[in-house]
Amino acid sequence: MKKEFKAHPLMIVSLIKPFLFILILPVLKGVIQYIIRREVTGVLTLELIAFMIISLIAGLRCKSFRLICGKTTATVKVGIFFKTKSVIGIDKLSSVQTVQNPIDAVFRSVTYKINTEAGPKGKPDFEFKLSVKDSAQVSELLYGKQNYTAVKFSVIKVAAMAATTSSAVTGMIIGVPIINKTGKLLGLALSDMLFKEINNVSGQVKSYFPPIVNTITLIFLLSYAVSFVYSLFKYINFKLFLEHDKLEVRSGFFVRSRTAFKKDSVNDVIIDQTPLMRVFKRYAMKVSVGGYGNSKSEAAVIVPSGRHGEIKRQFSIYFPFLAPDGKTLHAKRDKITKNRFLYFPGLYFVITVSASIVLTLLFERFGRLILFLTLVACCMILYYGQLRLFEFRFGKLRMGKNVYAQTIKWFNTCELYCPKENVGEIKIIRNIPDIPLKTCKVVISVRSESADRIKVRHLNYAEVKKSIEECYGIEV
Repeated sequence: MKKEFKAHPLMIVSLIKPFLFILILPVLKGVIQYIIRREVTGVLTLELIAFMIISLIAGLRCKSFRLICGKTTATVKVGIFFKTKSVIGIDKLSSVQTVQNPIDAVFRSVTYKINTEAGPKGKPDFEFKLSVKDSAQVSELLYGKQNYTAVKFSVIKVAAMAATTSSAVTGMIIGVPIINKTGKLLGLALSDMLFKEINNVSGQVKSYFPPIVNTITLIFLLSYAVSFVYSLFKYINFKLFLEHDKLEVRSGFFVRSRTAFKKDSVNDVIIDQTPLMRVFKRYAMKVSVGGYGNSKSEAAVIVPSGRHGEIKRQFSIYFPFLAPDGKTLHAKRDKITKNRFLYFPGLYFVITVSASIVLTLLFERFGRLILFLTLVACCMILYYGQLRLFEFRFGKLRMGKNVYAQTIKWFNTCELYCPKENVGEIKIIRNIPDIPLKTCKVVISVRSESADRIKVRHLNYAEVKKSIEECYGIEV
């Protein structure tokens, strides 16, 4: 028996959203300017007419929307003049996600997202608004009645994850557009005002380094704080709901999200450790699910924070079918191989110090600034050297029914688990030093939208070939 669902009226707002800053904000800006300055500029009749036309089209699209759920398929229909009909096999679903922001909570609606392995990267295959009641019924029709065991995580663990995964770069990406757009809306140069205030505060701090160093440090600290607050509110109230063949993750404070997926839709599981996590000896467990997330690299967090033993126990409970097997391949534990792992950190250190000396001789006035940048670069290189030592000691690859790899990825340590069928590409790389030493690098690329990729260095070439032949039954 099939059941039909209509879109929530708030879907009109979602359809208008792409035109928000082009049509709606100029009108709001005019209203605010009138309140503040008693004058109106920049509001054109043409913009108002365009806004009315777009609102009418959005209303018609919302009215025409239909979601029809059957036993084996879900059908999405939309359109008045140009009608589209999409049929999705329920067994092909990779994940279903509902997101509720504060406005949705007021109007008792949710944004419903249906994901498959197909469709465009970086966004859901289907996204629409449903009432809370209808969304619960749709989820039941797609994934069956809920019979979950709840696993709760303390606020401390969620805060630890937010603190250890936040970065100044993320804070800038989040904060700068908000400041610029708010400034344009209010007709004020907010970014200039904020930067001036930061300069004033940093100028009061006395140190050996020039004032610009204090300014840069303060900007990075503020950006990190923005990133931390964003991550904390994104993952707070984190709960994991377990069933025999399904998982559901719930999180969020202002914007609440629920993501449900079958375990067999998981492309791979990653246990990673960021630089700050290394300080506190904490790890996080994530899964890559086809179609999930709003960015190319986004993964669903399963365990936000925990010690390595705790994470491994949870992995064995949640994903026992991904337990690694096969022969363990790793780099030789000798001095020559160790020096190969430390070659690039040493080279980078020599280049950095040499460049610092040359720049100091050429630009003597900026000597203290160059010294500061050199110290920062040397700290990063030192940490990179520690990561390469970790890779030398613990880097490994196992290929059998499942593929397992442990190595470093950028500035994180990383363990990857995936079924061998989900591996899209195994690349063997050999450069000039590898040939006489009979070694190679192996790059594992997982078949998924996010294309998780991991590299294990300096493995025995003959052993790698033999493992691939035994695992996949092909001659390398």
